[in-house]
Amino acid sequence: MVPMAVVTVWFDFLPLPIPWSFSWLICVVLLTVGIYIFALSKREFERSGQKLTPKAHGTSKLMTSGIYSSIRHPHNLASLLLNLAIAFGFKSSIGLVIAAASIIVGYWFTLEEEKLLIQQFGDEYREYKTKVPMFIPKLRRRG
Repeated sequence: MVPMAVVTVWFDFLPLPIPWSFSWLICVVLLTVGIYIFALSKREFERSGQKLTPKAHGTSKLMTSGIYSSIRHPHNLASLLLNLAIAFGFKSSIGLVIAAASIIVGYWFTLEEEKLLIQQFGDEYREYKTKVPMFIPKLRRRG
């Protein structure tokens, strides 16, 4: 286990060149949005009676309602936002590098998860994939 003093020094190395108040504002916004997205995703699983599991084989029904009608992988997006929030909360350049690495690794894991979802749900998932973006929802026009 890494001693807390080492972690503190590590995050203090190369601080972001922005005021603490702005850094905390970004942190709070990212945390709030990330937690909200996670909660919406969890609620959809509860409504469907399915368990929330990290593996595609843990679900018996393709989730396409609620937040899943806007983005295919809300948990992964929430995780990314929480990683960025921590980096800004500590005002850490190193934290942003770690968050960037987590984006790359998270994207790769998501691509692997999509292979499992295609195996499990076939054409139903392929069609869903053409209509719903992976992470960033499409802006809808009102009218």
